Amino acid sequence: MKHFTYIATVAASLMLSTSCVDLDQEPQSFITDEEYLTNVDQANLEKAATALYNDLWSDNYGFNCRLQRLNTCADDVTHRLLKANNPLERYHILSPSITDNTADFDTTWKLFYKAICDANILIQCTVPEDAEAAKAFKAVLGEAYFVRGLSYFYLVRLYGDVPLYLVNSEATVNMPRTSVAEIYEKAIVPSLKSAVEMLPTQSRSGYSSTPTKWAAEACLADVYMTMAGWPLKKGQEYYSLAASAAKDIIDNSGLFLTPSYADLWKETKKEENNEFMFAIHHSAKQKTASNYGKSYYPSDFAPNAGWADYYGDKDFFLNYPNDQRKAWNYMTSWKTSKGTVSWENSADQLPCISKYYDYDEGAAGKSAQANGLTCIYRYADVLLMYAEASTRATGNVNAQALQAIQEVQQRAGYSDDQLTTTTNSEAFLTAVFNERGWEFFAEMKRWFDLVRLEKVSEKRADKWSGSLFQTEGHYYFPIPYTQIQQTGWANNSGY
Repeated sequence: MKHFTYIATVAASLMLSTSCVDLDQEPQSFITDEEYLTNVDQANLEKAATALYNDLWSDNYGFNCRLQRLNTCADDVTHRLLKANNPLERYHILSPSITDNTADFDTTWKLFYKAICDANILIQCTVPEDAEAAKAFKAVLGEAYFVRGLSYFYLVRLYGDVPLYLVNSEATVNMPRTSVAEIYEKAIVPSLKSAVEMLPTQSRSGYSSTPTKWAAEACLADVYMTMAGWPLKKGQEYYSLAASAAKDIIDNSGLFLTPSYADLWKETKKEENNEFMFAIHHSAKQKTASNYGKSYYPSDFAPNAGWADYYGDKDFFLNYPNDQRKAWNYMTSWKTSKGTVSWENSADQLPCISKYYDYDEGAAGKSAQANGLTCIYRYADVLLMYAEASTRATGNVNAQALQAIQEVQQRAGYSDDQLTTTTNSEAFLTAVFNERGWEFFAEMKRWFDLVRLEKVSEKRADKWSGSLFQTEGHYYFPIPYTQIQQTGWANNSGY
């Protein structure tokens, strides 16, 4: 425990989370970490692994809230423009503030390092000698490798160079930040490869609340695509690796798209496992709520006025094809105290994000907390990753890539003459990029796509010139101030 004090924002939580015993969040005897790591049994290991997903959730205003806030830098989701002193305005103008937006950075830094710390502990647990017991044990350890790889993947995309430790005793007060390339090489890719090798093809929970081999492989494909783009720019070789990983899922997983896009976002269907691959599952009753309540309702909504933290971006909405996804994803008119209004005539004059409204279970806009899930990977992601990566790797559009994008479009309700059929690679990649935006609207992916493809200046041209990201030549958020103060690191430029 004494080794982790260097992470100032995590210190308090680590006091209660530096052993497998603490992870299952039940009262335990005062057994030492070393004894527990040697003697942990299957049942307690599974409890501890399950607790890793609470690390990612990180209370009512953790991952589910903070990642959407950061994503308002992108072009699909925006904030309430008329709200005075709204800290989300700093993201809108592409100039995050280390002070105004500090809660977002403090929280994401803390939750991902907490998950890494706890995953490291499980990875160090002694595997049983019996072959059958060892197989079951490793299947759960695969979850820890997955969470560690996923957490470092988010950290390097958000913050660039970050501290690296794969064994918790390696952490020291003055340890340096490790380069993005080295984090990928030593932590992200090896952890996810181990997860792919260890995880079963069917989830331990029976649905997407725990990862499978396929979820880990999807994350690995995502990693390779990101490594191919900004900032490492490794190019074709890594697009080829991404395509290979995605193709394995398509050919061998048995996963398929849910026939109705709307059904993906219904509370009663969130445990269906044909498309969702990994997600954080929420329950207000069990005190693991999402933030899909009041934050997504308009400020003039009746009878329960929303907080209007997030709206759909106007231009993105107008460019969105009139398909089944758009019909589900947006609320374009609603009741107010003065009668029904269209979004153009509403108080904030922006379309609302209705994608997650079913999670309120009928109490529209009544509470900040809701149920539902926060999807991190689903099969549609794999199809579109393959379509893009295979084309970028070879410069050609193959038949499986065409089929992949068409499956997504057909589910959205496209007629035959609307389907993408071009074999011109540039036109095809444009179509795939557009489909990713529409398919994953408000799923907290858009910013990462704009960054890896260096499209921020194109899609946010209205705010690009003179922004912090433009003047400093990077897309990173600031390392939390408490970390800088504690460690003496130089922060990312501009902060």
